[in-house]
Amino acid sequence: MKRIQWLALLLLFTGTVFGQVDLVIVNANVVTMNRSLPKAEAIAIAGDRIISVGNNSEITGLAAPNARLIDARGRLVLPGFNDAHVHLVSIGNLFSSADLSRAKSASDVILLLKEFARFFPKGRWILGSGLSTQIRIDLAELDRTTPGNPLFIYRTDPAKAIANSQAAAIAGLKTDSAGTFNGEISGNELAALRSKVPQDHTRDWPAIIETASNYAAAYGITSVQDTHSDAIAAIASDLNAKGRLKVRLYDCVSLSEWSRLAVRGVRAAEGSSMVRTGCVKGFYEEDDEGFESMEKNISGADKAGLQVLIHAIGPKAISVTLDLFGKAIAANGERDRRFRLEHAHLAAKNDLKRLAFPGLILSMQPNLFFEPGRGVNDELRSLLDGGARIAFGSDAAISDINPISGIYAAVNAGKGRGISIEEAVYAYTLGAAYAEFQEREKGSIEPGKLADLVILSDDVFRLAPDRIRDATVIMTIMGGRIT
Repeated sequence: MKRIQWLALLLLFTGTVFGQVDLVIVNANVVTMNRSLPKAEAIAIAGDRIISVGNNSEITGLAAPNARLIDARGRLVLPGFNDAHVHLVSIGNLFSSADLSRAKSASDVILLLKEFARFFPKGRWILGSGLSTQIRIDLAELDRTTPGNPLFIYRTDPAKAIANSQAAAIAGLKTDSAGTFNGEISGNELAALRSKVPQDHTRDWPAIIETASNYAAAYGITSVQDTHSDAIAAIASDLNAKGRLKVRLYDCVSLSEWSRLAVRGVRAAEGSSMVRTGCVKGFYEEDDEGFESMEKNISGADKAGLQVLIHAIGPKAISVTLDLFGKAIAANGERDRRFRLEHAHLAAKNDLKRLAFPGLILSMQPNLFFEPGRGVNDELRSLLDGGARIAFGSDAAISDINPISGIYAAVNAGKGRGISIEEAVYAYTLGAAYAEFQEREKGSIEPGKLADLVILSDDVFRLAPDRIRDATVIMTIMGGRIT
């Protein structure tokens, strides 16, 4: 509610502006991640691009009275976050079923269902189970909470359930003595409604990906790098054409499928600003057969001009993968290939220099490996001091997708040997953009780049390290559009 009130207060929507400028952000604490202009007060945007960054008077001078205007009121504005390692389908399927078993009251239920409705595309069924038979839910409130989605929730007694009016209309239910629906169902009515629930709802890929996209955008994320299949890229492209994709996607396929991409002439980071492919991801294989296949596939994919990502955790996996990368470079010649080690956790100290070789990216997940409480860990500090190039991601849905939590984990991991807030933000912005060959398009706030921004409630650079998680996302802007 606080976020909604703030947006309503700050946004003035009226039309176009002088020249091509159609959005202006003023009175902001802009941290650009651009060394030539590290800080600014205001940003001018035309279409999906930033056209000017500077002080308030410079930028407001570009705007006509009918400009869209955001008064940031001194809040921190950063480049949109870029999650360098995520799994959209897994995130979308987190919402396949609402677990109501921990709900102690009707308000608990409504609060959880609001989260589902917030991220779901219209028409996607909200399903769940575990609702206590002692908790009564007012139908009118249920309908207000889920206005765009049919809802069907089993109680702890599986012979009973609740549904909203939209679900009832789909099933044609009239269940009380007056012949009207009251939200409670059982018996034949339950069976009738259950028959209307899509049986393949966990494979409704467009709805799943759109849900994940909405979820990521709520955390200030404007780009994600996913490992699944190019079927997701096709679905994401279709969603984008309909104006329903809220994050940019770099979609990777399995390393073993590299030849299929190569035959089609696909190269690294190929596609539009919204959906691109050309990366392949494999796993470190220790057995002889798997190792030989990995070596062959890395070299073949690299020769075809694809970007190669290898999942490697532990000293042996990292060291051997580095050897294979070296062999591929020797065989295929020098170029800007940007090999990636996914996770790259627990490298041997004698490999620190090799981890800093030009063009190698360590795609790491601070929420997964460096959460405070797991012991003092100066791994990130040692890697950066050694010259390694790091991109941050989450590995969601395995770990928390929230980049602010990731920044907190990275900064606090080493108890004095963690990394700085600036370094952590860089890894989630320009560092992650570099990991997908997009550092000229996004990752910093400067003229000509995509207008991907996040406005935070607090200045993370001024917060005490243990308070970083107090910051929340006020607004996400992707391509000049508020998501």
